[in-house]
Amino acid sequence: MLTSFLPAGVMPAVGTELFDDKGMLMAVITCSGILIVFLILLLLIFIFYAYGGIFRAVTNSKASKNKKTDSEKSAAQQQRAAAAPSASSVPVDDGAIPDEIIAVIAAAVAALEDGRKYSVKRVTRAQRQSGSRSAWAAMGVYENTRPF
Repeated sequence: MLTSFLPAGVMPAVGTELFDDKGMLMAVITCSGILIVFLILLLLIFIFYAYGGIFRAVTNSKASKNKKTDSEKSAAQQQRAAAAPSASSVPVDDGAIPDEIIAVIAAAVAALEDGRKYSVKRVTRAQRQSGSRSAWAAMGVYENTRPF
């Protein structure tokens, strides 16, 4: 204790009882705990920074490899395009819905029959507003952000 260092008969100043052996031990433990926590946080920051650098390097190397293979693919496509038949003999896709998709939609409508006859008169693509999500993407966002 601090009073053991004072001459006999001298009273310690007010508040010095905070710095006795027990108080000093608590202060050392608290300071060392805070120091350890901040050192671990700095270590984690360094680890995540290093991982980011590693993944960035891997991604950049893959991208450079992809650029090389893309240039090789484009050269091969140009060779195929030169050997391909003229555009007049190749059917052009005008954005129409394939017959298989129309058959599936008609089968789904037929499965909904409740005694009445349904028929599919026309199937057209729905126009999405620019920047909007598809129905599948919107449902995924809804499912993952639904409150508990």
